Amino acid sequence: MHPILFELGGVTIHTYGALGAAAFLLGAFIALKRGEGLGVNPEATADLIFWTALVGLVGSRLLFVYQNPQGMDTLWDVMNFRKGGMVFYGSLLVAVPFGTLWMRAKGMPVLAMWDVMATVMPLAHAISRVGCYAAGCCYGTETNAAWAVVFTEDLAVAPHDVALHPVQLYEAAMLLVVAAIVNLAWVRRHQDGLVIGLYLGLYAIGRSVMELYRGDVSRGFFMPDQLGEWMTYSQGISLLGLVVGGLLIWVGRRSAA
Repeated sequence: MHPILFELGGVTIHTYGALGAAAFLLGAFIALKRGEGLGVNPEATADLIFWTALVGLVGSRLLFVYQNPQGMDTLWDVMNFRKGGMVFYGSLLVAVPFGTLWMRAKGMPVLAMWDVMATVMPLAHAISRVGCYAAGCCYGTETNAAWAVVFTEDLAVAPHDVALHPVQLYEAAMLLVVAAIVNLAWVRRHQDGLVIGLYLGLYAIGRSVMELYRGDVSRGFFMPDQLGEWMTYSQGISLLGLVVGGLLIWVGRRSAA
């Protein structure tokens, strides 16, 4: 829709990158303030955010390469973000264990800090999805709906001149709903682990539904063939997210008791 935000002094600023950076900065600001409210040193929280985000970026790229191995023949192909993109779940799969180990090593309250992160992740993710819409990536399936979107820009990743579901905006709206719910849970929380558990579970359900409207999904996962024929990678990982989310709520409840 609008892949290039503006050009300044010969430097091209892409909408996706600009919104991604804005989402990161907004999320980091909120997390720093809420972490400080828990008595956590802001420097420790800043280090956690930076390194976890960096590891998550690598994980998101590696999962994309795993799902789309065609043409990934060299290390440069793997590292070249212009050749394909990223998968959000890859970020979670590596960032959650890494962040947990980092918190434990630094003596930070693990579940409480993950609750903090869960209040900002869906908000930041929603902003990034608007960037996806602008870039034409993570596109939807074909539709005759009145609100269909047609990408015509040369830089758009989506098929050109085809009416598609604006699934990026569907997911952005879904993520804003999740953000509202988890932030309300944060205000009223009575146990650690509640917010992160809710986030993982709600996002898993919402993402599974969004996959029905995605036109760029990879199927197969690490499931039996009869399931792999209809279940996408992200739907399979969503099952894991539901389980982990439930376990975190259960662990937090036992700890509170």
